[in-house]
Amino acid sequence: MSSLGKRNALYARLEEVLGPEHAVTLMSHIPTEIDLATKADVAALGDRIDARIDGIDGRFEQVESRLGRLEAHMVRFDDKLDRFHEALRDQSRTYMLTMTGVMASFAAVIIAAGVLN
Repeated sequence: MSSLGKRNALYARLEEVLGPEHAVTLMSHIPTEIDLATKADVAALGDRIDARIDGIDGRFEQVESRLGRLEAHMVRFDDKLDRFHEALRDQSRTYMLTMTGVMASFAAVIIAAGVLN
């Protein structure tokens, strides 16, 4: 007997024992022509999901490691930038003092030339 024939026979017997309304209710909860998952199927699926999650965790660890290295590079760059600003400030002070001295010397030469004439 085919599975549809077996299903119809089951319905007929349920109708005799339980009545039409209860037979319909019970039959609506019995799956038709589909594959049911077993506990082993669910466990295997769980194992596959766990393996994928472990792989994702490994990738997150790699990203964290790379971010840690990037942060270290940024700290070193900040230190170099601070030293560059200090050097630029020192150079600017030296330039301004030198130019002030040159201008004062030039003014002294002009005044001396005017006095001598």
